[in-house]
Amino acid sequence: ITIHIYERNKFVLGNIDIKGNTKTRDFVIRRELYTRPGDYFSRSAIIRSLRQLSQLNYFNPEKLKPEPKPRDDNKTVDITYEVEEKSSDNVNASVGYSQAFGVTGALGFTISNFSIAQPLQGGAGQILDFQWQFGEGQRFRTFSLGFTEPWLYGTPTTLGVNLFDTRQQYIYDIEQTGASIRLGRGHIKFLDDLMRVDYTFNFQHNNVINNGGLIYYRVGVTTQFSITQTISRNSTDSPIFPTTGSNVFLSTEMSGGPLLPGNVGYHKWTLGSDWYTSLGSSRLVLYESSSFGYIDAFNSDTLIPPIDFFYMGGTGLGYINTIPLRGYDDRSIGPRDQNGNQLPARVEEKHTVELRFAITMSPIPIFVLAFAEAGNLYPDFTQADFFKLDRSYGLGARLQIQPIGVVGFDYGYGVDPIYPNLTTPSGWHFHFQFGKGF
Repeated sequence: ITIHIYERNKFVLGNIDIKGNTKTRDFVIRRELYTRPGDYFSRSAIIRSLRQLSQLNYFNPEKLKPEPKPRDDNKTVDITYEVEEKSSDNVNASVGYSQAFGVTGALGFTISNFSIAQPLQGGAGQILDFQWQFGEGQRFRTFSLGFTEPWLYGTPTTLGVNLFDTRQQYIYDIEQTGASIRLGRGHIKFLDDLMRVDYTFNFQHNNVINNGGLIYYRVGVTTQFSITQTISRNSTDSPIFPTTGSNVFLSTEMSGGPLLPGNVGYHKWTLGSDWYTSLGSSRLVLYESSSFGYIDAFNSDTLIPPIDFFYMGGTGLGYINTIPLRGYDDRSIGPRDQNGNQLPARVEEKHTVELRFAITMSPIPIFVLAFAEAGNLYPDFTQADFFKLDRSYGLGARLQIQPIGVVGFDYGYGVDPIYPNLTTPSGWHFHFQFGKGF
């Protein structure tokens, strides 16, 4: 058998049109597209463009549709991207109860498609975020106001500014006030088009008012200058319910030390990965996650603020810098002395496996899950046993209600005891999550 193949003309892209956007400006959509007039027609470029539009979370992913239309000259093809706007902004107001802080509340909003030039209309792809959380009797307070421009001067350069103020009275009493500036760059083609690098410059004023009798935390005022580098690669297909791809990052923070001023000095490393695998259907997904972290002072004379150590347990809702681990009480995981008092944790490890099933994705995304996870904190590397983990399993559900955000429920069983000389397991715990991602 002889097969004769005759190549015809390569099609060149002509007009790239957009239809259906009622709020988002055309330039916000076009800068995400990988199909440009004059390029040769490429199906992979169209698929990548659809992924980018889905990652914006401005449009209904089930309604994203490209329409190629060849011209009569048999050389040119026009493409029309049809989109359907959806609300991606969040407004939250909640009241809850925390074991440490009593009655807690929260007020805030995130406008993810904001326009600082036309704030009432929006649609420029900028982000404005305000969050205020508070606990009973001023035992807990956190305030933050941030603005992010993801495409500075029409390039994939991110500029973000954030102001924050926190007060936490839980065993110790600490207050932190400061500001941060973030500069980042995405679409690094000479490395990997899916990679990005971010740098965050942070200044804060720390005041440890009361160390709660913990000799590891020094009472007094300190100033802290830090810089954090984050290298990440995100290949997931959706920000709401990813079915394929991964999200991997390495974060390195340096505070004080040989290069920066201030009387706080430490280095902190965090490595995390999330993997999504579709199990024969876009509704059934296996999710796997792992994270490792390490923090240590540059020398014995420099300080590590109490809030920068690792904490684990519960959902982390109502706490600062707490790694969730279902099936256990909030912040209950970690090293303890013989009297049951928590010790500073400089090393963290956590692993999660979830089987997720999407009941519906429109108009309200809802999915249920079965999970198994394990994690632990250690005083330092010399005392770390990475196979001695506190384990849990259970069931949960997630739904996204606009403009409230994500609401989650988990019922988890903690397999291991958390206090020294205790043999009974942690047992069943009900967890409520509010405003967190899927």
